[in-house]
Amino acid sequence: MAAADPTYPLLPIATLLSAVMLVLVLLTSFIRQRWNLGVTFLCFWLIVESVTGGANYIIWSDNADVKLWVYCDIGMPILTPCIGVTDQFLVSRAQIIGFVVKPMATLIITRRLYLVASLKSVELPNETTRRRNLLIEWTLGLVIPILVAGPIYYTIQVSRFQVVEVFGCGNASAVSVFVLVAIESWGIIPPVISLAVYYPRVARIFYLHSRDINHFLRSNGSVSRTNYLRILALASLDILLTLPIGIVNVVLNVTSDESQTSLRFYPGWARVHSNWEPLSYSYAELQATGVSALPLGYFTYWTSPVLAFTIFGLFGMTAEARATYWGVICTVGGWFGWKPSPRAGNLNAGVSLGTIEFGAQPQETMTLDAEMGSHPSFIDTNIAQSNRLPAERDVEDATGSASSEPNLNEREMNLEQPNELRTVPSEEDHRPKSVTADTTAAPVEA
Repeated sequence: MAAADPTYPLLPIATLLSAVMLVLVLLTSFIRQRWNLGVTFLCFWLIVESVTGGANYIIWSDNADVKLWVYCDIGMPILTPCIGVTDQFLVSRAQIIGFVVKPMATLIITRRLYLVASLKSVELPNETTRRRNLLIEWTLGLVIPILVAGPIYYTIQVSRFQVVEVFGCGNASAVSVFVLVAIESWGIIPPVISLAVYYPRVARIFYLHSRDINHFLRSNGSVSRTNYLRILALASLDILLTLPIGIVNVVLNVTSDESQTSLRFYPGWARVHSNWEPLSYSYAELQATGVSALPLGYFTYWTSPVLAFTIFGLFGMTAEARATYWGVICTVGGWFGWKPSPRAGNLNAGVSLGTIEFGAQPQETMTLDAEMGSHPSFIDTNIAQSNRLPAERDVEDATGSASSEPNLNEREMNLEQPNELRTVPSEEDHRPKSVTADTTAAPVEA
């Protein structure tokens, strides 16, 4: 059966590929540093969102069957409107966490960038401040998202889960003012705080103390100027994505609900929890709900892959990241007996250099020339040793071959000997015999 989504399989490929990229980013030590907790939160929950979303797009690409109940109880698909069918929209517990964590991570990142710029230090000044800051970041990045996805979400959950063709399974809630305030407001409030409070402070510090900040970032080993600006760019892009998404979610849900029924503050506990059976909707029913359902769904689905690709482009292509990838490849290859060649290892971004071995070179000796002066001569000393005079070899044999230099006493004795007693050959000895004149020859008869 053909997939109902005309763009299939583009979305599942993009989401699964983004999950792999984020796993690679988490392997780099820079991302795992303590002061990068916001980036770590963002990467981790984007991985969860991408993996589960990609699985949903494949499993329910051409059907809306109610199946995999345990999987759907966890609630995996992303925020997708289904307004007009039963006054409900898909939202999952896991995706609620991701929906809340993304703007919270932006707030954590911008707040940390402000602390680094204002204190001119990656580490906080004392232990009390560090503990308080750690409590704030873990509360924003984990405690609040779990509370929103857990007890707060249960108060508006109208069925065990529901399945929508193409987008998969998830939980359902009735649209109301309470839903907009308790859940969807988290897509607006944290980005607004980041944009209104911390961004102006960071910009003001850079404007007034640019020389000091640049000197600190260039001299600090934990965070460089390039990495600081990359994290700032990530926070900026996250704000540009999460803030419009939050606004669009609220606007489309309100307009869609007002076009069919009046927007209630809260339907009531009895009505919300009266029918707990799973629900199922086809792609055609989703299209019949109105023009706002599909645009909101696709717009929200694609923001996570785009954000993941951006994170990989900023942090997954650096020299440190490439060195980490190569180390992982070498480790895995070693399990199967594969050892990379030195040339391949040199691709490791200059992090570690292999051992360089050179062949033995001939010893450089110097010869004296009365007319040309001294000049280097690359003569093989082994051949020269065999061509030496017998007298010189006998002297070296007498003194022993263990020592490579002559004795000082022998040098002095050789210097005191007359020139005619020395064994050094004269210039005539090197002449060819055919050229040398024979002074003892008999006179030629007339």
